[in-house]
Amino acid sequence: MATVELSIQAHREQDRHTLVLTGELDLASAPELEVMVAQACTDGASEIVLDLSRLRFIDSSGLKAILSARSLCAATGCELYLTPAQEPVHRLFELTRVSDRLSFRESSLPEASGAAPL
Repeated sequence: MATVELSIQAHREQDRHTLVLTGELDLASAPELEVMVAQACTDGASEIVLDLSRLRFIDSSGLKAILSARSLCAATGCELYLTPAQEPVHRLFELTRVSDRLSFRESSLPEASGAAPL
């Protein structure tokens, strides 16, 4: 069975940072997300959006990374939003009862084409 890795594409528009996650967020890839969120906070982001629409799998380590990102953002005065995920991923949020503690929004990138890759 081939390993599906996580790809994180970062976009920045002013002080909004969007991280588009593709693949699997698991024990092997969770630290990469944590580093990128910490970097966005250090770079002065006032808002971070985790686009989960292309995420196919998440395990408990991935969930912990998202909850850690939420805590880090709260500590630095940054807002964290998630876009709705595919059903298997969203089901983990429901089963663990964390979906009520996370802020979801429909789109990750603004309609304007001004969002630039980081």
